[in-house]
Amino acid sequence: MLGVVAAMAASLLWSLNPAVISRYGRSIKPVSFTGVRALIALLPLLIFLPPRLAGLSVGLIGWLIVVSSGVIGPGLGDSLYTYSIKTIGGSLAVVISYTYIFFTQLFSYLLAGENPGLTTLVGATIAFTGIAVGVGGVRGDVDSRRLILGSASALGAGVSWGFATALVKVSLKYIPDTLLLTAVRLLAIAATLIPLGYLLEGWYDKTSMRDVLKAGFITGFLGWTIGMLLFIYSISMVGASLTAVATALTPVLSQVTTRIISHEKPRAGSIIGSVIVMTGIIVAGI
Repeated sequence: MLGVVAAMAASLLWSLNPAVISRYGRSIKPVSFTGVRALIALLPLLIFLPPRLAGLSVGLIGWLIVVSSGVIGPGLGDSLYTYSIKTIGGSLAVVISYTYIFFTQLFSYLLAGENPGLTTLVGATIAFTGIAVGVGGVRGDVDSRRLILGSASALGAGVSWGFATALVKVSLKYIPDTLLLTAVRLLAIAATLIPLGYLLEGWYDKTSMRDVLKAGFITGFLGWTIGMLLFIYSISMVGASLTAVATALTPVLSQVTTRIISHEKPRAGSIIGSVIVMTGIIVAGI
């Protein structure tokens, strides 16, 4: 199905994120960087927006849902994800955070009354086994405090992404145009996180800003301008749960991109954990 292919293509683009963030991690401040990424991702879309704005009528409830789907998911979720990558490395962070697939199904059940079924529960159990294997593989390399904080941040990213993915399905009822919905979400992220990041983290010097812009272009343009558009399109075609399952390639692909781009040596536990997580995702999608 075209929707599944679109989600898998987004998954390929997202696999670059942990590698790029790991490489430029010293210069990156998680909250402000997420806002900068969103702004970079938004700019190429502006040229396409004017004709799409005619007749737009969303309403207060609709705007709350649409804005929340952006600020909570790619906004808060990616900030936590970035912090996790900086703390415990891209290989492990992606293993833990990609349990968002199961949180998506949970929130889809709570918001839309979808029954996750036995296979989803079995798949979730397998996936969390993968997390345990991945975490166990780094205990000798990362002190316990950093391991706990980084793992909790990655799991928080998973919860945020899962909730937001379910909200995207609802958001499409208010803004069915996938490109316009992508742009509105990006604008909400940039407008919220850039000033919030400035207040919480301070701003960048010239040297750091160059690294931030490099990382922001790769993860923003590829991951969000194109990746988010493909992801929302997939949700509009096949629904939130199946779209989330179709992104299962990211944890495994990230092991390759992390090694190539950031020169971070993948740990055996992270690789095994990624494979187990993907197995759980496949079982959940049966």
